[in-house]
Amino acid sequence: MIAMEDSVSHIQTLEINISAINSVADTVRHTVGPKGLDVMLVDQYGDFQCTNDGVAILSAIQVQHPAGKLLIEIAKAQERQIGDGTTSVVIFASEILNLALEKIKNGHPAIPLIKGISMAIDKTIELLERHSTPVQQIDDPRLRSATLISARGDKELTDLLIKLATYISEKNSFEYLITKFDFSSAIHSCSRRESEIFNSYFINKRAHYHYDNDFYDCKCLIIEGPLEPEALSSEVISTDTGVTRLDESIDKLLSMADKITHLGIKAIFLSGSIMPKIEEFFIKEGIFVLSNLRQIDINALIRISGASKASRQKLLNTEASTIKALSGTLEYIQRSSSPIGVFIKGTQAQEATLLLSAELESALAEKKRIAIDAANAFKKCLESGYVLGGGVAEINLIERLRKSQDSLSFGKDIITGFNIITDALPALFKQIVKNAGYDPKAKLESINFSASNKDGIDLDTGEICNYDQLGILDPLALKVSIFKIVKELVNQVLKIKLILQAK
Repeated sequence: MIAMEDSVSHIQTLEINISAINSVADTVRHTVGPKGLDVMLVDQYGDFQCTNDGVAILSAIQVQHPAGKLLIEIAKAQERQIGDGTTSVVIFASEILNLALEKIKNGHPAIPLIKGISMAIDKTIELLERHSTPVQQIDDPRLRSATLISARGDKELTDLLIKLATYISEKNSFEYLITKFDFSSAIHSCSRRESEIFNSYFINKRAHYHYDNDFYDCKCLIIEGPLEPEALSSEVISTDTGVTRLDESIDKLLSMADKITHLGIKAIFLSGSIMPKIEEFFIKEGIFVLSNLRQIDINALIRISGASKASRQKLLNTEASTIKALSGTLEYIQRSSSPIGVFIKGTQAQEATLLLSAELESALAEKKRIAIDAANAFKKCLESGYVLGGGVAEINLIERLRKSQDSLSFGKDIITGFNIITDALPALFKQIVKNAGYDPKAKLESINFSASNKDGIDLDTGEICNYDQLGILDPLALKVSIFKIVKELVNQVLKIKLILQAK
């Protein structure tokens, strides 16, 4: 039995949980913004990585408290959905929870506060969507500026990403670029003299067998799952009947393989493994084989070749004509272009690859991460439009939020919860300015924030500048996702009354 009043119990629990969340947030606050600092992550083997990526840092730290773990899981959800904004999630969540804790300590009940917070976040999202600016052209200079900021000012990388997107759009369609092209599968890093774009799809995997030749104008099969004999238990396989069943299963696979070779198939790609005996059979017949591929590569191969997914079972139990109908066609499989993988060009959709280089091997992973972040920002701007970046868009909403709050006919506790969001909206701006070495309060007071404001702080000089003209922008989809995830976290944490050790 817990011998304390419910209100005291709830407050103590909140203090413990929010303290844990603040501790986690403190590990990444200083990384946000163009002047944010890096963290050196060192693993148990002494290998290290320097990064300012929020999710990489949060994934590496050891956290015992469940509330801290919850914050990390929420940040990872942001990364999975958008690919960026994890540190912003942490900063806003920490700020809102600290403000809410103060109100609860002063006697405001949690549930009405939660309702007010949720209403304000919903209104914030609505206002962001209403006042965003659409982007419909890849050559929009503001789109380039937004990408450059996400690329940490790397002009070469920004130009390469836009060139990559332009190629995909021109060879396929603008809709293909938005709905089907995956930047994360098109960006790779390896030791090279310089970064370069290749007009073909790259699979970062080598075949088991060293092929001396490239393959041109070849039919291909794409197989979901393995090409292995029937799975039998050790008890069954130790019997004569089991051995017979295994031999029959292998014979069926060999018969199927022979059928495939007579259809003129010259390349086989699998998401699963392949029995060495079957792979050797294909290789002797001059067929290219690549197994254990990622699903993202399988999907890309289907797009570029026009093939349909096959399976072991389907291939074993179907006619040759049906197998042929499942096949697709590739323009080439080029083995000689890279020692680390395979370049493939299709006859249907056209894909391209950006291979990144870096002076230091330790910098390659970070450069790839930055490239993918910048590519995601570029694509999300195209999809959803953009708002001002650097935390300015959020502060510009305060005036409108307060006006909408005036029209609410709810009790004071709900209004108090609503006002928590208006008080929390400057959090990201203040942290970015602080990381640049300026006084956040003074810089906040120097700008006339309003619905029409486009000014922010030049983090190099400390002077006021026009963020719209400079292209300091964020994708609308990024901001919307941040506030949706923050709302989910805040609701969960504020409703926790007790922490009990389960059996």
